[in-house]
Order: sequence, then C-alpha cells, then structure tokens
Amino acid sequence: MLTITENSEFSAPTLQAEHIYLRTGKISDFDAIKAYRQDEENCRYIRPAEDDATTLKMVEQLSSPWQLSQGRWNGLVICQASNNEVIGEIAFNIEDWTHQRAEIGYRLTKTASGKGYCTQACQLLIDFLFKEFGFVKLVAKCDPRNIASYKVMEKLGFIREAHFKQHYLLGSEWTDQYDYGLLATNWLAQQAQ
Repeated sequence: MLTITENSEFSAPTLQAEHIYLRTGKISDFDAIKAYRQDEENCRYIRPAEDDATTLKMVEQLSSPWQLSQGRWNGLVICQASNNEVIGEIAFNIEDWTHQRAEIGYRLTKTASGKGYCTQACQLLIDFLFKEFGFVKLVAKCDPRNIASYKVMEKLGFIREAHFKQHYLLGSEWTDQYDYGLLATNWLAQQAQ
C-alpha cells in the first residue's frame, strides 16, 4: 500500500484491463473530451453541457498530477486498447480523509456505452483506490433516471444506501439522487473468490 497524505501530489497511474486502459489526460485529448462533455444528451443526468473554457479546464486537470486534497476531483481518461481512442473519463474525490472515504464518478461517449468499458474502468480504479490508497469505503451518486450509471454500480457490488428527493439543482430542474456505497472488505472478499 502506498503512503499518501492529505494535500500531497501523486503521479497518476496507468491501469490496464482487457479492452481498455486508463491514463493521464493530454491537452491533445481536448476534442475527444469535448465531444461528450458538450453533448446535451450525454450530460442530461450529470450537469449541463459545458463551454470550451470549462472543458479545457477539465482537460488540464486530467493532464495534471493528482492533488490529494479533500473535495478535489482527480481523474484518468478511458481509452480503447484496440485503437487508443479516448472514450471517456473516470475520477474520484476524497470525500473524507478522517473516515477514509472517496467518491467515484465516470462518463463515456455514447458510442462506447453498453459494451462493458465503464465497468472495466471502474474495476481498475476501485481496485487501485482500495489496495493502493487504503480507502475503507467508496461512494457513487447519480440521478435515478440514469439507469445505465446505477446498473454499473450494482454490477460492481455497490449497495444503494439512500434516495434523496429533489436533492440538487440540475440546470433549472430539481433532481433526485441515489447514493451508493461499496466497502473495501466486501470488494476484496469478492475479488478473492
């Protein structure tokens, strides 16, 4: 297990699965990331589509070393192994240092959805966060209408722990939120089988 401390900087890993790999972003990924971050339908249950300046800030953040401070999102781009195409991103933020809890989030291009890539990307990041950083619990959140998102969580062993009504404002619409949790002990036991 790695020794990490609050507010430290960490060189993000490259993680490999059968059909995808995760890597640090590059400024040259801008067009691929823009394609899904500015797609209204892709953003429907996450947040409003971004402008170029906001997307560029995200690409710069994905291209930087991880800043391990509470509340800051750190991520990797998801690439198809067969052609190195950027098909999405996966990220985490340290929700609570004291209680060793982090939140994960992800998004894919429409063309990559439904092929198991998101599940593989989550498996890689979850395994890394539990085994290398020693988190005790991971959480994930989504709009209940985002069925594909919570199906990925459930496939990975996350348990729905809460359903909050009109919990956040998405554009001009009050939206419910599902909260899911996954304990390291459950994940590691599942991986040992």
